Amino acid sequence: MTLWAILGVALVAGGAQKLGAMDVGKLLAERAETLAAFKDPHRSPYAAVDRRDFQGAPLVLGSAAEADLRLDGARPRHARIAVDGGGFRVEAVDEGATVEVQGKPVREARVDAGGTVGIGRYTVRLSHQNFPALVLLDPQSPQLREGPPPRWFPPDEGFRVVGRLERDRSPRDEVVLSTRGNARRARRLGRFSFELGGRKQQLTALRLLEPGVGEAAVSIFFRDATTGHETYPVGRYLEPEPVAGDPDGFVLDFNRAYNPTCAFSPHYNCPIPPRENVLHVPVRAGEMDPGGH
Repeated sequence: MTLWAILGVALVAGGAQKLGAMDVGKLLAERAETLAAFKDPHRSPYAAVDRRDFQGAPLVLGSAAEADLRLDGARPRHARIAVDGGGFRVEAVDEGATVEVQGKPVREARVDAGGTVGIGRYTVRLSHQNFPALVLLDPQSPQLREGPPPRWFPPDEGFRVVGRLERDRSPRDEVVLSTRGNARRARRLGRFSFELGGRKQQLTALRLLEPGVGEAAVSIFFRDATTGHETYPVGRYLEPEPVAGDPDGFVLDFNRAYNPTCAFSPHYNCPIPPRENVLHVPVRAGEMDPGGH
């Protein structure tokens, strides 16, 4: 067993107090960045005004009445977007039309899942998740002015713990339902064991099997005793932080628990936590319910 592994076991046995001091300044800076993103009309979930799911054929964007996604001020058939493996193929259609990709006007491009395309005042987000769709962001969305901003509980060292990932001997694929009724695929990696609220806890660790998700990704989708009251009714997400040198040691910092994008807009497709991922203690850390939904 490596030194880090031995230390990891000791940390779990001893609890969160064995961790180094939490960098509150860094945490607050991250929250400030999130607030700034919510004011950005090219990134904010509150800028989302429409969504179109692919049904096996390319989607046409433009000002024409028959366009799949209507864009005021664009050319009638401004662009056509098709699914291309784990990404998208974007082409300008009408003569003289261009699309903006990575800040440059082009006639055609391949864009990775999660990327964006600019057309006039609009930003088009290319969502894949094995259920590809286009999400239209409009800087004139009234929600940019009216939507409640993200809120967080105050930082609390007690909600920052070390967990051990007890890996499944034979990781299996399973279905994770989404807020739009899709059956998304994920790999069950195992269970995190840790202490919180004076009690031993466990949460299932998953990796979504989707374009753009890395091989090292580990995600927790969970509910707790605050869910539906102080926090978002669907649940919250957490990305564990690996402990250097210990492949099974992770820091679970619930101060960084965050809401799915669906807490702010119905135009997104968010995983629903597995039934077993419920903590029967109140986790008053991380992001709160913004309200307004």
